[in-house]
Amino acid sequence: MLILAAVAINLTIGNNGIFTRAQNATKKWEEASKNEQDEMDKVSNFLDEYMNGNSGEEDDNKGPIKVTLKIEGEKVTPPPLPSSDFTYVEGTIDTGYVIQDGEGNQFVWVPVDKNQKIKINVTSEEKIDSISLTDPYGDEIQLANADNLGTTYNNENVEPTINGPYRLTVTAGGETKKVFLNVHSLYALDTAADWFFTEEVANAQGAPSLDDLLMGYTLEQAYIEYGKTFKEFSETEDYKQSVNENGGFYIARYEASYEKGKVASKVSTSTRKYDTTPLEDGMLWNDISQTDALAKANEMYTSEEFTSSLPTGAAWDRTLSWLEETGAVSIVEIVGDSKTWGNYEDDTFSNTPELINTGKYSQTEKNHIYDLAGNLLERTTEVYSTSCVSRRWLHLRFRFSDFIVVSLQQL
Repeated sequence: MLILAAVAINLTIGNNGIFTRAQNATKKWEEASKNEQDEMDKVSNFLDEYMNGNSGEEDDNKGPIKVTLKIEGEKVTPPPLPSSDFTYVEGTIDTGYVIQDGEGNQFVWVPVDKNQKIKINVTSEEKIDSISLTDPYGDEIQLANADNLGTTYNNENVEPTINGPYRLTVTAGGETKKVFLNVHSLYALDTAADWFFTEEVANAQGAPSLDDLLMGYTLEQAYIEYGKTFKEFSETEDYKQSVNENGGFYIARYEASYEKGKVASKVSTSTRKYDTTPLEDGMLWNDISQTDALAKANEMYTSEEFTSSLPTGAAWDRTLSWLEETGAVSIVEIVGDSKTWGNYEDDTFSNTPELINTGKYSQTEKNHIYDLAGNLLERTTEVYSTSCVSRRWLHLRFRFSDFIVVSLQQL
C-alpha cells in the first residue's frame, strides 16, 4: 500500500508533562561516537537494572527462578508483488526490497512477521505462587493455565497486542523476578516508551538526566501513562489483516511529487515553496491538507489487486522500528535527533536551510527509503481531533509543511 506519512501529536503526560518540558529545552547535542551495538547495550542494561530481570531475549539463569521470554513469528520471503505491472529493482528484505511500476514509481517493502506469539518458559526450585504478564498500557494479559502452578510454566501462544514494553512477574518461594520484553516487530500502534525513556535519549533532547526527563514520574508510571495516549487511536481492520496476512506492506521510496495531476513516488526535479505556487510535473508536492492528501493517495492506483493510501500510524511506527532493527539508524538518531539523516537548517550534510528535492542526498536514504526524517511534515490516515488531523509526530522532528507519502496494500 502506498503511504502518505505526516503527523503532529502532543505526546506529553499532562499539559506540563515530560515532553512539553523536554522539548522546550535545547535540542543541541554532541554526536554520539559509539556504534549502534553500544547504544543498544546501554539501553538494554538500563532497563535490566530497573526491571531486575533481563532484556527478555535470553535465558535468565540467575537465582532460583529461571525465565525465558521472547517473541517469534514467520517471515515472508520473497515479498509478494502488488500486481504484474510491478518489477523488482534492487535490495533485499533486510536492506530494502525495491519494486517499480510501469510508470517508474518506486516502493520499498517493510516486513512484518506473521502469526507472532510471545513465548514464556519458567522453571523454579520451589512451587510457583503466581505469574502475570502486563502489556505496555499496564493492563494484565490473561494467561492460560496460570491458576494451578507447579515448579514450571510454559506458554508459547500469548497474543501480543501492541508494540512496546511487556513485563513478566513471577513469584516463588518468597522471591519475585521481573523480566522485560521489548516488542517493536508488530504491525500495531507503538507506545515507543522504551525508546524515549533512556539516558541517551534524555541527553539528546537536552535534559541533563533521565530523572529530569521523567519530571517526578517513575519509569514504570511513564511507560503506562505514555502508552495510554495511544488508546484512542485505531487502525482499520482491513489494513491490519492485509499486512499480517501478506507479511508486510510497501511504502513509497520517495516523498510525493506531482505528475499529470497524480501522486508520483520518484526523484523530484523542483521544490514547491508556497501553497500558492502552481504545481508542475516533477515538483515536490507539499502544503496539502490531510483530507486532500488522503484522497490523492487513494487515487494513485485503481487496481482490483491492491490499494494505495496514506500510511497508518502503525505503518509509520513499523517502518522506523525496521530501520532500527536492521542497523540503518540508531535509537538516538530516531528519537533523539535525526539531523545526521534528515534535512533541517542544522543538518550535517546539505549546507542549506531550504527544503530539498526528494532523493537528492544519499545521507537521507535509509534501507532505500529517502527523506523519512526532516524535509517535510508528513500525513497519516488517523484523525486526532477536529483541529489536528495528522497523527504521527512520534519519533522524528520535521519541517512544518504538510506532505504526502504513500503505501500499497494487497487486497
